[in-house]
Amino acid sequence: MQQFPFDFNDLPTPTYLVGGWVRDRLLNRQSKYLDLDFVLPEKAVETAQAIARKYKAGFVVLDAERQIARVVFKNGTADFAQQMGRSIEADLGRRDFCMNAIALECHQISQNNDQNNDQNISASTNAQDFLSESSYHFIDPLNGIRDLQEQKIRMVAPENLAEDPLRILRGYRQAAQLGFAIEGLTRQVLIKFAPKLKSIAAERVRTELGYLLSTQNGNQWMLEAISDRILEDWLPSQHLNLARFTQIGGVIRDLLAKFPHLDLFFSKQLAGDRYALVTIELAALTNSATALEPLGLSRAEQRWLVGILRYLPQFMTLVSQATRTAQYKFFQATLEFFPAIAALALASGCDLESIAPWLERWLNPHDAIAYPVALISGDDLRNELGIPPSPKIGELLESVKIAQVEGKIQSKQEAIDLIQSIM
Repeated sequence: MQQFPFDFNDLPTPTYLVGGWVRDRLLNRQSKYLDLDFVLPEKAVETAQAIARKYKAGFVVLDAERQIARVVFKNGTADFAQQMGRSIEADLGRRDFCMNAIALECHQISQNNDQNNDQNISASTNAQDFLSESSYHFIDPLNGIRDLQEQKIRMVAPENLAEDPLRILRGYRQAAQLGFAIEGLTRQVLIKFAPKLKSIAAERVRTELGYLLSTQNGNQWMLEAISDRILEDWLPSQHLNLARFTQIGGVIRDLLAKFPHLDLFFSKQLAGDRYALVTIELAALTNSATALEPLGLSRAEQRWLVGILRYLPQFMTLVSQATRTAQYKFFQATLEFFPAIAALALASGCDLESIAPWLERWLNPHDAIAYPVALISGDDLRNELGIPPSPKIGELLESVKIAQVEGKIQSKQEAIDLIQSIM
């Protein structure tokens, strides 16, 4: 059972737990990685520094002006922020959505734990038990608990969304994460303020899109955001392939059902905490890698996008009629991201029966076409045949590989004989 990484008795009174952790506790949701947000009336940075020092944890000031600092533990992070306004209620009134504007004075948890002779509360405590404990008093001036019960996302105030326009996109992401609906008036305001998103740094938009596309309902809510023109300044509609994007989620689920080992491919980290799955979904969404350049994707992500979209038309032509040599050459050019091309081809109308043999080759590290073992090396050509270093060596080795793929040669001596005949 996961526990808090430090004793709340080390915090001054009052210190409030707010935001996502409180919301998720009330929804009986939990994560392996704790993300705690604390609000203190004063000395937020100093308190964070003292906690980091005592527990030998990482420490960083996130915003010196607004007095926000982070303590990094092995199993999570704790952000400490100076209270905005004269009361915790005033601070909650500056937040994005009412479901995130619920606070709990954290010493209540410590007191309850002391009564149970347990230093820390488990992060897997049943939500109903958590709510029913008489010792817990939630500060909920905006009826956020009611919104959680009704499964809706309702804004605190329009000006709060305008103050940080990333909250506009975050509303769609949290709807996907929680399976909630966005309340009607709130959605109208999100749509109205959408043009303000273009002022947000690419890194923040990119991160939020990554979170959105990584969730179970992410594709559905991505389509909702596109329909509401939330992302028009970042993903112009003329560059999008919505028909293919609509299919990609189901295609990937089908592929994982048939080829479970592909999970290692889709869950590969390409940049920071962004996975291959997100890059593949972005490739399915757009017809042009250039259209995604404003997001400032990493070199690895950009390389995948360019390669997937460049080789997809060629693959759809080859898929059912490629010779062994054509398959070999295609794999050599696309081996790093081939399953992504296969997924987009399926989402574009190709049938799995034709594509499955290609995936079976890619998944088999001993496949003679996708992973042919070199029968001879450049050193062999120089040492045994006296061929001087030149581009000719590469051409000869490629001729050997093609003959090997076609089944014409199977040994080093046969490779040497072939080269001698060519020379």
